[in-house]
Amino acid sequence: MRLAFVLFGLVALAPSAAAQSTRPRAEVTPVVESTPARAGDTVRLALQVRLPEDVHVQAHEPRDPSLIPTVLTVEAPPGITVEAVMYPPPTELTQTGRRESLAVLGPEFAIGVRLSVSATTSGPLIVPATLRYQACNAAVCFPPARATVNWEVAIVPPK
Repeated sequence: MRLAFVLFGLVALAPSAAAQSTRPRAEVTPVVESTPARAGDTVRLALQVRLPEDVHVQAHEPRDPSLIPTVLTVEAPPGITVEAVMYPPPTELTQTGRRESLAVLGPEFAIGVRLSVSATTSGPLIVPATLRYQACNAAVCFPPARATVNWEVAIVPPK
């Protein structure tokens, strides 16, 4: 009898597990405003994010604290300082069963990054970053996911 309950539980959980394995994934594209940049200058980067149609991610500051905010973490190499990460303003998503709409981004948006380069930094640099996000559609919010990206930035000596 106990085995029957265990088997029933596994069968009941199978659709849920399948839905989680097919959660939407963000396509991320790193963009460098201009290259090469000069040592001592500010460099502007962007991360273009594209989600499947009718899918959004939570805003950087979601209304519901139980939801996962969209956060871009930039790992600045030596000689680079992250001055700012700029998120676009959120839009509204009405989700079945929620009284309050969700503050979301997408399905296409860009996150801006401003870096300062030390006066002594030069050469090609790799600037890695990780985007953490929680995708949602009109019916459900999916488990959080991550996407990694690298910007390639060429730095030349000052004039």
